[in-house]
Amino acid sequence: DILIGTDPDCDRMGAAVRDASGGFVLLTGNQSGAIMLHYLLSRYAAEGRLPADGAVIKTIVTSELGAEIARRHGLKVFNTLTGFKYIGEKMTEFEKNGGKPAFVFGYEESYGYLAGTYARDKDAVLASLLICEAAAWYKARGKSLHDVMQDIFREYGHYLESLESRTMKGKDGMERMAAIMEAWRSAPPEELAGIRVTGVLDYSKGLDGLPKENVLKFLLADGSWVCLRPSGTEPKIKLYFAVKGADRDDAEGRLSRLVEDVLAKVE
Repeated sequence: DILIGTDPDCDRMGAAVRDASGGFVLLTGNQSGAIMLHYLLSRYAAEGRLPADGAVIKTIVTSELGAEIARRHGLKVFNTLTGFKYIGEKMTEFEKNGGKPAFVFGYEESYGYLAGTYARDKDAVLASLLICEAAAWYKARGKSLHDVMQDIFREYGHYLESLESRTMKGKDGMERMAAIMEAWRSAPPEELAGIRVTGVLDYSKGLDGLPKENVLKFLLADGSWVCLRPSGTEPKIKLYFAVKGADRDDAEGRLSRLVEDVLAKVE
């Protein structure tokens, strides 16, 4: 029913699940997170254990699908900068505030997840347990996790994401990355892939009480977004893309056009 893999230090978990054809389909980090969150909240609701003041924490480059699932169940959603340490810091804030709001789930698109307050970092041991528990719970109800993912798409819209990286080595590379960020910051595009840009989030200003970081996020009129972030550990710039479509074909088309347009502007 499911294949699971972790990295050597076992803090990231990836999973593949059987589809209708009997083959295996790899879930993205965003999809695994959405499935586990959907399972937790559905089960809590069914058992009358849904927190009255619950919270989900995700990073700014993580899909909005999990946020929509959380809000549908009455939970608050908090965004942090990229890196699970920021999710841990937000959890500590909750703890110092007497456990309010109550932390339920935290995750990032890069396959990091945490449920429960026993740790302040992503944990693939817990994630492996949780996604297997979800698979068993839904199988008892006649559904595979692939079925559940399709149900989620039908209910919330077909969310699709992509990450592109461009390596820029040497002194010239660092200068080029800086120039790209400055160009997009000083003269943000009015539209991307033919869709109007409705908002620009410049995290170098310390938005929403978050630490200042050289990250730009562009919000589009159709609910899509693009995020530019120079890597803090490698000579590369990372470009995150997210779209919401009516179905898979629509989402794939929107994503393809958005990626093509942005990469052309960056390169």
